[in-house]
Amino acid sequence: MGNIRKPKKIKKRKNRGLYLAILIVILYFGSRMTPLLNASAQNTCVIEYGKIENSIESVGFIAREEKILTTINNGDVKYFVSEGERVAKGQKLAEIYLEQLDERSRKDLEAINLRLQNIKGKQDGQDFFKADVEKLDKQISTLTKLIQQDLREEKYERIADYKEELKGLLDKKSIIAGEKSFSGKNVVQLEQQKSQLENKVNSSVQTIYSDSSGFVALGSDGFEELLNYKLLHEITGKQFKLLKDSNLDLSPEETQKEKLAIRIIKNHKWSVVVEIDAEQGEGIEKGKNVRIRTAGQNKELEAVVRNVTDEEDKKIVIFDLDEFIADFYNIRTMAVEIVLSQHEGAIVPNSSIIEKEGVKGVYTVDIGGVLNFKPVKTQISNKEFSILYDGSFEQESRDDPNRVEQIKTINLYDEIVINADKVKEGKRIR
Repeated sequence: MGNIRKPKKIKKRKNRGLYLAILIVILYFGSRMTPLLNASAQNTCVIEYGKIENSIESVGFIAREEKILTTINNGDVKYFVSEGERVAKGQKLAEIYLEQLDERSRKDLEAINLRLQNIKGKQDGQDFFKADVEKLDKQISTLTKLIQQDLREEKYERIADYKEELKGLLDKKSIIAGEKSFSGKNVVQLEQQKSQLENKVNSSVQTIYSDSSGFVALGSDGFEELLNYKLLHEITGKQFKLLKDSNLDLSPEETQKEKLAIRIIKNHKWSVVVEIDAEQGEGIEKGKNVRIRTAGQNKELEAVVRNVTDEEDKKIVIFDLDEFIADFYNIRTMAVEIVLSQHEGAIVPNSSIIEKEGVKGVYTVDIGGVLNFKPVKTQISNKEFSILYDGSFEQESRDDPNRVEQIKTINLYDEIVINADKVKEGKRIR
């Protein structure tokens, strides 16, 4: 009997079914390939809530309500207050020792004062210094015993110090008792000599007092008068150029070395004066409220436009502020961002907005990947983005100019096409 090969025919039928299934899959994906390729070429984004600012960046010069009390050209300075400390009018701030004071003159002045008090006390029948003399006698006696004890024990290392201290105590007792120095002079002579010594001592020391209440600042850059808070509105283009050409970027330490001075800053009111392009400054008007953001700080400061001066194709603008900032006392230049206005809402890239038959709109993507044109209305734009009304907006009716109609528009979290000029309404992108 020959071999039967019927299973071979069954295998051929199975292969035929497999080829047919593969062909169907290929045809199906082929029909979907074009939309998928289109989808890969189209970038989309989701509409989110964002913010657009109308702002100007510039470098400003700082003005304060301040006054230089004194400049220090020579001599040693002793400060009685710290920088930034608030002081009252008439408070002692510093002593400047203009020259080396004769120590003998100071001691003589002290001795005359003691002698005058002693004489006047005795004239009134009183002895103000009896207790002082008794106290001095005890100190002299104690010191004498210590000297004698050290000599007996041959401890000579402290003898010189004891001797000097003993001499001082004996001199003081002699002065009080009128036995030494000015004993032969009457009160009138002592008063005259006292006056002469006081003049000599006072001419060697300059004492600085505050002439108003305020905050103490040290050092000077020489622009305190030009950049004065009260006079700043008079600044001219030439003066502003002088500021730009000057080295005003010194650190506080360098400023103090540049010119030693003591200043009083009356309060925390200050101004920023900037120069901007005339075109940029079109929306800036006297009395307008703006916000200023300083370099390196996220904090926004409230400011008021004090004055605007036109200078050819530029504008000089002065902003007044009263909020405290760090190192307020010494800053003279500051990089600032002037925020003229802020708008918040549904933010989209400008490339997503297209005009169709005179109507501005965007292409939204529905759940099936089909594009739909939706009209939009812009609140504000910059070079890259626009803030749109969401939900609906009002516009004048095309059919009746006297009627206002409500137009449905985009919503937050709608998906839109970024490059609107590359697609058409009704197309499927996925």
